[in-house]
Amino acid sequence: MPSISSPLRYLFPFLLLLLTAPVLEAQTIEKAFGLELAPHAGGRRISAGSGVPFQRIEAQDSIESGVGGFSAGLIFESRVDKIGFTTGIRYLRTGYSSMLESQEGPGLGAALKEEVTAQYLSIPLELNFHQDITPKDRVSFTLGLGGHVHLKTVRRQTTFFDGEQTGTGIIDDATLAYRPLVLSLNTALGFDRKLGEDWAIKVQPYFRFFLQGNLQTNFDQLNRNYYQTGVRVTVKRIIF
Repeated sequence: MPSISSPLRYLFPFLLLLLTAPVLEAQTIEKAFGLELAPHAGGRRISAGSGVPFQRIEAQDSIESGVGGFSAGLIFESRVDKIGFTTGIRYLRTGYSSMLESQEGPGLGAALKEEVTAQYLSIPLELNFHQDITPKDRVSFTLGLGGHVHLKTVRRQTTFFDGEQTGTGIIDDATLAYRPLVLSLNTALGFDRKLGEDWAIKVQPYFRFFLQGNLQTNFDQLNRNYYQTGVRVTVKRIIF
């Protein structure tokens, strides 16, 4: 004679599946790889050790400005419902420039322009907070950190006289010790649209601020914290 407990043994898992089905259906689980390109307007904040007079910092800050740059990379995104993360690898090119005019005025006499280009290999670790608008359209807020491995910094100086270029060259200063690893604070707002079952595109205005200077701490040198504001475009291949 069949036991009463035998059908009940199969009934309980079935009821459990029935109760949890709406929850599982509502939950969004997604993983994707993406290729991204992110042009930016760059800037820098000047800092210095105790051995640098404040007047020197002010004078240097008045002749410097940020320059444009970009980053490009391969990223991996994972999302479970409203929370996810982004990691991957990015190449970052940024920097600043300075223009020292003669006392005679702009375009008169001797002038010196210096362009500094810094290159980093970046690894982001960012949290994403998602909100679905439609089944295909999503928005997100991103907050996280980035680790930037210094690859190379090039300093190019160009001389002018009465507005005409008279020479250019790469400056190699052995006294400058660049920090090998720099951390940054990363934040962004994103709009994500699915192009089908397997593809999506994301557009993200973003801001990144280097938490440390580009040079190793030295009390008699100027240091610069880079920052970038730009728009990141990512084409994603959804794998799950």
